[in-house]
Amino acid sequence: MSIVSTVGEKCKKCYACIKSCPAHAIKVKDGKASVISFRCISCGHCTTVCSQNAKVVFSYFNELKNNISSQNIDALVAPSFCVSFLDAGLKFVSILKALGFKNVYEVGFGADLVSLQYKKYMAENKGKTIIATPCPAIVKYVQKYEPSLIKMLAPIVSPMVACARMAKLKNPGHKTAFIGPCIAKIDEKTNYNNDIDYSITFEELKLWILENKIDIETIDEKDFDPPRAYLGAIYPVPGGLLKCVEKEENVIDFETIVTEGKNRVLMVLDSIKKGALKGKFVDMLFCLGCIEGPKICSDLNYFEKKSKIAEYVRNRVSAANIDEWKKEIEKYKAIDLSVLFESEEVAEITDANYAQIKNVLIELGKTKPQDELNCGACGYPTCRAKARAIIAGIAEKEMCLPYLIDKLQENISLLEKSNSMLKSTQNELIEKEKLVSLGQMAAGVAHEINNPLGTVLLYAHMLNDQITDEDARQDVKTIICEINRTKEIITGMLNFARENKLSIVNFDFQKFIIDLAEKFNHDYLSIGINVHISVSCEGPVFMEADHNALIQVFSNLISNAKDAILEARRDCGKIEIEVIKSEEDAIISFTDNGTGMSKEKLAKLFTPFFTTKGYGKGTGLGLPVIYGIIKMHRGKITAESIEHVSTIFKIRLPLKSIKSNGLLG
Repeated sequence: MSIVSTVGEKCKKCYACIKSCPAHAIKVKDGKASVISFRCISCGHCTTVCSQNAKVVFSYFNELKNNISSQNIDALVAPSFCVSFLDAGLKFVSILKALGFKNVYEVGFGADLVSLQYKKYMAENKGKTIIATPCPAIVKYVQKYEPSLIKMLAPIVSPMVACARMAKLKNPGHKTAFIGPCIAKIDEKTNYNNDIDYSITFEELKLWILENKIDIETIDEKDFDPPRAYLGAIYPVPGGLLKCVEKEENVIDFETIVTEGKNRVLMVLDSIKKGALKGKFVDMLFCLGCIEGPKICSDLNYFEKKSKIAEYVRNRVSAANIDEWKKEIEKYKAIDLSVLFESEEVAEITDANYAQIKNVLIELGKTKPQDELNCGACGYPTCRAKARAIIAGIAEKEMCLPYLIDKLQENISLLEKSNSMLKSTQNELIEKEKLVSLGQMAAGVAHEINNPLGTVLLYAHMLNDQITDEDARQDVKTIICEINRTKEIITGMLNFARENKLSIVNFDFQKFIIDLAEKFNHDYLSIGINVHISVSCEGPVFMEADHNALIQVFSNLISNAKDAILEARRDCGKIEIEVIKSEEDAIISFTDNGTGMSKEKLAKLFTPFFTTKGYGKGTGLGLPVIYGIIKMHRGKITAESIEHVSTIFKIRLPLKSIKSNGLLG
């Protein structure tokens, strides 16, 4: 039976329970920390560190409430009640009887009986190392994880069991219910079902009192039912057992060891196993005394609790009737308080080899010793301990905070990249949609204008032949010139509207671009512009593309660069053409030292009818047509510019074509 379990939906991946568990009894799966019942020692430390209340303790509470009115049940109260119920005093006994308990006994009297057994056992086993056994969590830890030390456990039951046997002897037929701050006592009850019928915590008792609306102010004080405790009430404090057996801790001979808290307890047990400690009597409590039990229900600090219980014991001892107490001890000292502790050995976390651990560490991004931060965020003391737990199947890689941060950064980087690509694609789609709409409009307008414009041009030529007046002839020539300019615009509109077809051929692109650059260099040298080309590839570069369409693209770009250089009036004009070949693409850059462009102009560069040139010098369709040709080739064109300095056009063209023919766009 699992005393502690996890409510999965409440678990928030803090892993505090792993760090607090001395038995490595927490398994993480899908980010949820659950208790491995066969490894658990029921110390309850995981319940105290769980801020989300995701750890649930097995309870006899409802069963006890349902049976209290129909059964004779005696309450066995742990001495630390005075810390949890500060204002109650001996009214506490009256409260329990108001809830329905027949008798209310002090577990401290069970401690008195147990102390007699310790005196006797120590006298009979002088020279032997004895580990005291009032704390069930320590007993369970030794049984499961240090079975070689079982022979050192004092074979004596806890004060709770001793008190229960006294109560059963005094009131045959009655049932017993232990009430205390300890979760391990719930587990211990399962080993003593004939003695203990119920075990509940102070936390549950407080809830019960509230449910019954018991008014403490109106209740009279009642003393515990006899037999009453003497010094046994001091057991919840570290060293309390020593006080009862009249044995002192000697700091010089160190034969008697007193300690508390899980870390110190585990150190002592390890030292005893190694033979490093020679103590003959070891008195330990897994918590910082029972006054710090997981269900103590008190806002006092440790020292205030210790002071409170010491005050309570002093008052009880001073008011005790020693003669009466001795008679009660005599009456019950024959009760059998012996117990045989057997091994419940649990295999350690898999003893993984170096290679397995190394592989896990690499998966966690810990390739060097300095990567092993041992930060403890996962709950394990070291990265290697965490790696062993992963190999054993009780931990997950995602528990490692540095690992998660690295993964998060990778995901953020991927997300940013995806967002950037998405934005770029979205902008391209918007641009393409604009061009398609404008192209459809341009095609319609061009068709409607082209025919009447041809008629006007015909009659203009006829008129030019018939007129003899030179001034009139000059006017007609101006009309013919403007009509031809209009026809150029219409041709550009038709090209932009992608009415042309691509004619795909396989040709040597390297030779093609070099020849083109040399032609323009020859033409432009006379006007002070140098066209220079660099090709970073060896041998021919074959491309499947429309040869003539690419001549139009590159000629237009070089011509635009020339115009920008002339406008800037550079003493030495330069047009740099660079070709880089990758496995699937050719990347061609055109750089000029012309006028450059502002960001506002650069944003409108491929918009139809937008031009940076003056009237009559440009139609604003050259770059949109280039854009369409490049897109039809499944390529990409971008532009960068620094105003008054330079402009760079970069084109990426695939070397292989999907199809041999298709409409432009």
